[in-house]
Amino acid sequence: MATIQDVAQLAGVSKATVSHVINDTRPVTPATRQVVLDAIAQLNYRPSAIARSLNTNVTHTIGVLVADITNPFFSGLVRGVERQLSLQGYNLIVCNTDEDPEQEARYLDLLLAKRVDGLIVAPSGAAQPLFQQFSAYNTPLVFVDRHPDKPYGPVIEIDNFAAGYEATKHLIRWGHRRIAILSRNPTLSTARGRISGYSKALQAHGLDVDETLIQVTGITLEAAVTNALRLLDRPDRPTAVVTTNHIMTLALLRALRERNLDCPTDISLVGFDDHPWASLFTPPLTVIRMSISDLSNAAVGTLLRAIECRTQGQGGDLSAECTPDVVLPAELVVRASCAPPASPAGPTVRRASLPT
Repeated sequence: MATIQDVAQLAGVSKATVSHVINDTRPVTPATRQVVLDAIAQLNYRPSAIARSLNTNVTHTIGVLVADITNPFFSGLVRGVERQLSLQGYNLIVCNTDEDPEQEARYLDLLLAKRVDGLIVAPSGAAQPLFQQFSAYNTPLVFVDRHPDKPYGPVIEIDNFAAGYEATKHLIRWGHRRIAILSRNPTLSTARGRISGYSKALQAHGLDVDETLIQVTGITLEAAVTNALRLLDRPDRPTAVVTTNHIMTLALLRALRERNLDCPTDISLVGFDDHPWASLFTPPLTVIRMSISDLSNAAVGTLLRAIECRTQGQGGDLSAECTPDVVLPAELVVRASCAPPASPAGPTVRRASLPT
């Protein structure tokens, strides 16, 4: 590959002059500039991004860490972030952590070595000391959807408490009194907020919080199905369930089918995440809708402001003022998966099933 020295020799100028032409760091006469550009074209010279980043401390690269790229929520988030950042001239390095703190740490170490200009992270929730190293290097961190273990940077999220509250209140309005919730581990801030909202809604309407109806499950569909079956097999099974993400929703629907139960006649359901398939089920599902585009836009806007603040020397104690947390509203989308609690002689409806 051609080097900057090759370009300088062919153009008959110094390496410094070639650098000034490439980086536009000092005035160069039009004639000299053209000679240098002709030499660059003739040699097909490509400036080293690594060398330029060492000189400028800017790589025009952003790291994005998500928990599960196969999850439609995170893939949509990455797509929105990429669309917005590409308009600003940034490239992305996307890393999939698979909810594994050790893999998360390996990718963070890689991104530190790559000298990214900033980082957008959906954290695993585990303690992660490497986040502190980004702060030490004054590299902006923006957390999306979830809180890290410590306040390393601004968080962009929906109002998970209000979402859990509204989902539960909707079922209470239908007359349900035994309402369960199927959730991920509450060490995740999303799960913690939704469970808290669920509990508060019950208390606000004079209902006791039965801890045995709060089913905490693993991240896989199979684990969630096992926990959903535990709810359905109880002699005092709930008449309604809040599921806190799309995996939990699919798990409950599969469990209903395995036990030959109907939604909403036997079990009413309010889920989270309004993926396109939610309206195609029988019955169409009532869900909490989160705007992925609003989340991605807010994350990108916050990160760009953080980079600008860093450039202007406004990091450190002023970072919270420069880039505050953003809490976005969630919307209850009412469809047909909720009904009054079943009576012994109640009517039957078609079973909840995968669309065909």
